[in-house]
Amino acid sequence: MFLQIFSQFLFNKILVLIKLCAYICSFIKTGRMRKRLLLVFIILLVLGGAFFYLYKNGMLSGKMLGGKDISEGVIEYDITYPKLDPNSMMVSGMPNKAYLRFKDNCTSNDMSGMMGLISITYIANSKKKAVEQRLTLINKKYASTISPEDLKRLNDSYVNSVQEGSNTQQIAGFSCKEAIVKLMDGKEAKVYYTNEIGITNPNWSNPYSKIAGVLMDFQMERYGVTMHLKAKSVLAQKVDESTFQLPADSVEYKRIDFSELEKILQDLNPASN
Repeated sequence: MFLQIFSQFLFNKILVLIKLCAYICSFIKTGRMRKRLLLVFIILLVLGGAFFYLYKNGMLSGKMLGGKDISEGVIEYDITYPKLDPNSMMVSGMPNKAYLRFKDNCTSNDMSGMMGLISITYIANSKKKAVEQRLTLINKKYASTISPEDLKRLNDSYVNSVQEGSNTQQIAGFSCKEAIVKLMDGKEAKVYYTNEIGITNPNWSNPYSKIAGVLMDFQMERYGVTMHLKAKSVLAQKVDESTFQLPADSVEYKRIDFSELEKILQDLNPASN
């Protein structure tokens, strides 16, 4: 609320200065002085336009304070592999970054490895309650719809229970709460999440569905490989609607059954063989 009032106040002041410059210019006869005032007028006009754009699109506070209270943008995560040797050749070819794009409560998680030769995209379209996974493997592209049954099987095989923790952390500029997660193998893991990002029910399509907040520090396991993801930055920016389009009708993607896609992903992970 304070930032909205402050931004509106500042924008109004810029408008007043623009009008004042225009008014003074109408009385000045000297060419040099008029040029200087015209330059000031142009600068103020540009600044006013920028503030108007950011304010009207509801992103001024996000741009100024790292994306707080935003409902559209991208989260960048660092990825590490706690169960693998960080200096191994295998880890060097695996993804070390993930990008979660979000808009209208829909999400798209992208990660890539081997210098972009392999990339995986996980799309959860909350409007259609549909989930799709896409895989780019050098020059081949696959897309598969994950059925509700397969989604339940994947998610129920990892997290057993979730309990609220007592600690908090600041991660990527956001206040995060702790959750103590008991995994299906009996081990415990700490997860941190935030309620300061505007995604409703953000985990409905992943194993952390019992956590009502955006995951900022957590771990996942797929095909025998454990990944630890921690948010590095959050940026308010426009996200194209096509990012969440399901299914992928583009001719560049070959649609296959999810069981076939799982087999390909299983074969790509030497640690799981």
